[in-house]
Amino acid sequence: MRMETTKSFLLIILIGVSLLLTFGLWTYQPSEGDASLGDEDTVSGDLGGTAETIKTIVEPQSLVFHSQGDHYGFPSPQMEREFYEEVQRWKMSNFREKQNISGLDPEMEMEFSDALPMTLANILFNLDQPTEDLPNWSFNRVLIDYEENSSLLEVTFVSVDQQRQASAVINDASSFELFQSKLIDKEDLIQYIHLSEGAGNVYLPSEAEDMTNYSLSIVPLNEQMLVNSLFRDPTMVSRSLTPLGQPYFSDAVRELKVVDNGRSMSFINPNSAEGIPAQRHELLQSSMDSISDHGGWTDDYKLLSIDRRAGIVRYQMFYADYPVFDKPSVTTELTRIEQEFKNGTLVGYERPLFRVTSEIGPDPESANLDTGEEILTYLRNDKEISLENIEAIRLGYQLTYNDNDNADFLSLEAKWYMNYKGSWKPVREENKDAMESN
Repeated sequence: MRMETTKSFLLIILIGVSLLLTFGLWTYQPSEGDASLGDEDTVSGDLGGTAETIKTIVEPQSLVFHSQGDHYGFPSPQMEREFYEEVQRWKMSNFREKQNISGLDPEMEMEFSDALPMTLANILFNLDQPTEDLPNWSFNRVLIDYEENSSLLEVTFVSVDQQRQASAVINDASSFELFQSKLIDKEDLIQYIHLSEGAGNVYLPSEAEDMTNYSLSIVPLNEQMLVNSLFRDPTMVSRSLTPLGQPYFSDAVRELKVVDNGRSMSFINPNSAEGIPAQRHELLQSSMDSISDHGGWTDDYKLLSIDRRAGIVRYQMFYADYPVFDKPSVTTELTRIEQEFKNGTLVGYERPLFRVTSEIGPDPESANLDTGEEILTYLRNDKEISLENIEAIRLGYQLTYNDNDNADFLSLEAKWYMNYKGSWKPVREENKDAMESN
């Protein structure tokens, strides 16, 4: 009898413990420290970049005024950007496609680095037209003309093949007066010169702005943040080292490689399925959303190109409103972000793994640059350069990555660049003194 009582008592205790454990499982809420990947850094996927939109990431590569056969532009890219941002605010109405294509002799023109779908027009500008009513062709130039008698400004979007045009009207006195002050009074403008032999509309300032060469301190980006963002389940990702001692991450399908001594990364997500290429607008938006999801706008980047057939979007690094380019000799690009999509899925991603924090030194070095006139003379005298292959000329910076025992840093050297056969390269490697001594 005593044995039966003991068994009953033990059974009651077991039932009570079971109820307590069940209640605990129902009411348990894990804290942040209970995450399977460990500390807070490894469960975050944010690189800490700024917020960007299509309106801020897309800018013209040139903005030029024309008056009585002469050409004018702003003396600095900062002033050019500020004026472009002003134009973006002007209200544009009475949108229509032109049936009779007229000649192109504008008083102001903006040219973009690549073709943009017309569905972006009411995002980039204050255009009073629903997206669904915009045409399906792409443009790369926007022209503005003024009608003095009516105080109206006419805006014309020109297709890439120049076979189609669409126009809108700006009916605002303050906008008209500002435009007129630039065109007639040449307010804040300098003389530009035209490379008539070039491919398209190639303009450059006759004098070079006083530019500065910079040394910039940088900090590395945490590749684990990218792992957490780019892999479906970071807990299934294994980390190993390549024969060169650089980190390599994989979940047996996707892979992320850190390359060039930690300066850059390459992500691959195999996807063999073929589909209809996304529209340019969709491709750009997918790319921007993907980069924004992990705070990837860690420095100033602008849209460089959209390759719809390949599903590739590229962005160029900028500093102080000037484009930054790699040295021609480097094998790993450190000044571009590139993404590739298939069927709406990110399948390739390359980017730098550092961000700029500050300028080094109290007195940056002034750059010794050729004038625009000297650059045109040099190009016309260089027998190895076919002028008809030059698509654009502009000032920019050449980036050098410097390894240092204390901390790595960047050097930016001001140079003249040209878009030659679709690729940006220095106009020449020699400095001004070398050219003058020949």
